[in-house]
Amino acid sequence: MKFFKGLAIALAVAAASLTMAAPASAATTYTYTYTIKVPARTDLASVLSWYFPKLNVKWYTPKTTAQTTQAKQPQTTVSQPTQQQPKQQMQQQTQPQTTAAVSGLTATEQQMLNLVNQERAKAGLKPLQADLQLTKLARMKSQDMINRNYFSHNSPTYGSPFDMMKAYGVTYRTAGENIAGNQSVQAAHNALMNSPGHRANILNAQYTHIGIGIVEGGPYGMMFTQMFVGR
Repeated sequence: MKFFKGLAIALAVAAASLTMAAPASAATTYTYTYTIKVPARTDLASVLSWYFPKLNVKWYTPKTTAQTTQAKQPQTTVSQPTQQQPKQQMQQQTQPQTTAAVSGLTATEQQMLNLVNQERAKAGLKPLQADLQLTKLARMKSQDMINRNYFSHNSPTYGSPFDMMKAYGVTYRTAGENIAGNQSVQAAHNALMNSPGHRANILNAQYTHIGIGIVEGGPYGMMFTQMFVGR
């Protein structure tokens, strides 16, 4: 019996999902100019013009030492565009996005909310807002599954998730539920995201609010309920 129970717990990333809609560039060009200065001697100029017909030979009169020294100093300033970002801004971008702490949520519920909204951010979706009324119902559902030793969307106490929402005055246009049993928040979240049905609920663009109820206990160590609504 211990072997089978242990196997069941090890494999139980058990989760189920349910959803229902209520009625209703730029290039830089560099130009280089070469100027060859030679003494004013006709014989040398003729030779240069013969061998280098394309050179732009400019004549000059030797200047004083002070003037010559000054002329040798480069006057060109080369500036290149930079795409470096301020250090503070780069640090902010490397930090994982988290949802602002919501008063009334436990640390584990806040952790799962952060994970859910990080997934939605990756998909370009708006974050879900924590709804404390839904959170209360999600906790009740998780506790009920532990107390009555079942794992299902349909509760012998509250009926379907939609029956439960209706009974407690929760209004919505569309709604859904995810349930999971696991030993940690991260493991439960991974299991949900690896399941197409649960992932679809977490990344549903129509949902706007979420209630997360996490209760310790049961055969898996922790029981998780996510209730989603779109308003």
